[in-house]
Amino acid sequence: MHISPRWHKVIRDLWDHKARTILVVLSIAVGVFAIGMINGSSEVMTREMNSQWATTNPPQATLFTQPFDADFVATVRNMPEVADAEGRRTYTARFAMARDGLTVNNAKPDATWRNLSVISFPDIRDIRVGKLRPLTGVFPPGKDEIVLERLSGPWMGAQAGDTVLIEDANGKMRELRVVGTLHDLSQSSSTFDGTGKGYVTDETMRRLGVEGFTELAIIAAGDAGLTKEGVTAVADKVGKKIEGSGRTVDFTFIPKPGEHPASETITPVMLILSILGGLVLIVSGFLVVNTMQAQLSQQTRQIGILKAIGGRAGQIMGIYYAMVLAYALLALLIAVPLGIVAARAMSGLLAGMINFDIHGFSLSPRVLGLQLGVGLLVPLLAALWPIVSAVRVSAREAMSDYGLSAQKVKRSRTDALLGRVRGLPRPLLLSLRNTFRRKGRLLLTLTTLVLGGAIFIAVFAVRASLMLTLDDMFKYIDYDVLLAFNRPYRIEQVERMALDVPGVQAAESWRFESARRIRPDDTESESVVIYGPPPNSALIHPNVVEGRWLLPEDENAVVVNTLFLKDEPDVQVGDTITLSIGGKDLDWTVVGVVTQTPPQATGFVNMPYLAKQMGGVGRSNIVFALTEQHDVASQIAMAQTLEKHFKDNGIQVAQTDASGKTKAQINSQFNLVVVLLLIMAILLAVVGGIGLMGTMSLNVIERTREIGVLRAIGATDRSIFNIVVVEGIIIGLLSALLGALLAFPLSLAMSNAIGNSILQASLSFTFAPLGVVLWFAVVLALATLASLLPARSASRVTVREVLAYE
Repeated sequence: MHISPRWHKVIRDLWDHKARTILVVLSIAVGVFAIGMINGSSEVMTREMNSQWATTNPPQATLFTQPFDADFVATVRNMPEVADAEGRRTYTARFAMARDGLTVNNAKPDATWRNLSVISFPDIRDIRVGKLRPLTGVFPPGKDEIVLERLSGPWMGAQAGDTVLIEDANGKMRELRVVGTLHDLSQSSSTFDGTGKGYVTDETMRRLGVEGFTELAIIAAGDAGLTKEGVTAVADKVGKKIEGSGRTVDFTFIPKPGEHPASETITPVMLILSILGGLVLIVSGFLVVNTMQAQLSQQTRQIGILKAIGGRAGQIMGIYYAMVLAYALLALLIAVPLGIVAARAMSGLLAGMINFDIHGFSLSPRVLGLQLGVGLLVPLLAALWPIVSAVRVSAREAMSDYGLSAQKVKRSRTDALLGRVRGLPRPLLLSLRNTFRRKGRLLLTLTTLVLGGAIFIAVFAVRASLMLTLDDMFKYIDYDVLLAFNRPYRIEQVERMALDVPGVQAAESWRFESARRIRPDDTESESVVIYGPPPNSALIHPNVVEGRWLLPEDENAVVVNTLFLKDEPDVQVGDTITLSIGGKDLDWTVVGVVTQTPPQATGFVNMPYLAKQMGGVGRSNIVFALTEQHDVASQIAMAQTLEKHFKDNGIQVAQTDASGKTKAQINSQFNLVVVLLLIMAILLAVVGGIGLMGTMSLNVIERTREIGVLRAIGATDRSIFNIVVVEGIIIGLLSALLGALLAFPLSLAMSNAIGNSILQASLSFTFAPLGVVLWFAVVLALATLASLLPARSASRVTVREVLAYE
């Protein structure tokens, strides 16, 4: 087959400079790979997660309330606005596996005790909302039997036939036999949140000392279920029905209709990763610019000859664009299949954490088209300026060029300054001066490494900021154990009772209510948590961002958090708002705004005034306890001890919480985000390393004559090798310094973006010096490795090659 001369030239240039071709192809491939991995996994996850979520007949709203029975569920189902409803109760207890001699009569304190959420329904045989999918063994379970969620069994070390030792609500040890597994799409992995999940009948739950159901899941009738506003209106009517029965609604959760609740967190995080993936591809384009500039400079005389024999500018541009297109196509051949594999692996990893399956992995034409489009467009755009600049040179100017090494580079101030440097070894001086010889190429190389380093360092700053935010959350209300009661009790009674338990150092009573804002247009907001701390509370440490905190003499004053303002953006400090609390519409003046903690729309008011309005002056329905031991296991044990103590004294506890357990769960979620960001940072570092290797290779090629001169005056292979390696290390260290400077503003921007995507508010920002130290170590290793091959090539240049070099 005859190949035209122009295509013969393209193929020859690609083949004769294999190292350069490989570096450019790999650089482009990493960017295309990142685009495919992120967008592919995001598409597959969203599609599979939401389609499987729909098969469970998922709740459109869940109301958390005081205990109710099956008859009340039937009452709600009969409401014309409700298509269906389901009750559920979750009781969290300590558990241990009954093995190695551990029995109900021999509950060793040093046994491995962990958390188990025991879940029941009015009729586990007929779950209508939020359906479960039985997998193995027996379903439904019988008396004193439990079916485990499929991801909980391995985490618990339990399988069918094993016995779980569990502490019931009265502090007694009970045995539940494991009889099977099921899949509950609403539950996350136990490894992820540190809690097992098991399912029992209502009869077994009552034998554990737990009565009634506290979660009411509903599906709106008709078109109301198509929008969040319609679901909210139905949830409001159900909430009023609950309040009319003498119960209070603690919280209402309403996800976006048709989407798994995890979508609200996953989608914005994947968007941020997609932006970083695009940045990887753009940065890889810098290597294309460097490569084409060097190649076109080397072939300036060839371009002159082509013009002299009648070659038009468009034809010459076509030759070099064909070369860039070849780079891009080779990169696509590598990146697209690897991107598909990585997208499958990432979506599988995230699916395991969120607890759904990837039934059929396939990418839409959109994702494949995106990879093809950016994989071709970015390199072609990157090569535009070098090609146009080279082709503009006239035939006379091009043919009078004698090669790169003979070119006279105009001395700049930097060159003059480096020329005055004295006292350094001559090889080091030569490496230093060579570093700044090609300033345009150096700038592009530095840009690649600086961006990679800044993002790498920023990831560590984001992690540190996430951890600081998490600490701030739990310093915000400083407690070890929280107990919520079914109704208000006398403050002196509950605080004294808490302090009677050994290990409790302090106790403070609060008032807790659930509210909705009545907007000026008479619509209602979603649930707002109202905390009523006592004046001058010793537990709360608010971070006021606008206005002020509550004063002891305040009455109808409220301080809202930033999440409240996100939902109600028209509210400002000084405004009067109406809150519906327990069926009463009360006016409050907004006096301040605090950060997002707790992570839900919240208002803080003085407890005495709240109690006066709602009834029960001198009474509270929450008590916070500070304990001597602050580790998670001690907190959980103390929560159970306090719950038993209160119940033994006639006070019904509706809910307990250990701050360390909640903190650990949130920490696991934060770590997932950090891992995803770190993957992108590593990809950028790889592109930077490839870019540096390409730069050093081009520099060695250009200095062939100089290397020959150095040999002629007695330079050894080792000396030449060291000159090249030191030059690469100088570039790497310079990029690390600039990257560290850029990392601070970038860290702040990324922390704000991640915080707003996960918590709907900015993170408590802190910079992490560890990231700087690690990046300096990484870039030193990258620079050394990237310089080894070019240095080896330079040290092996022969006299014949020097004489043959044009």
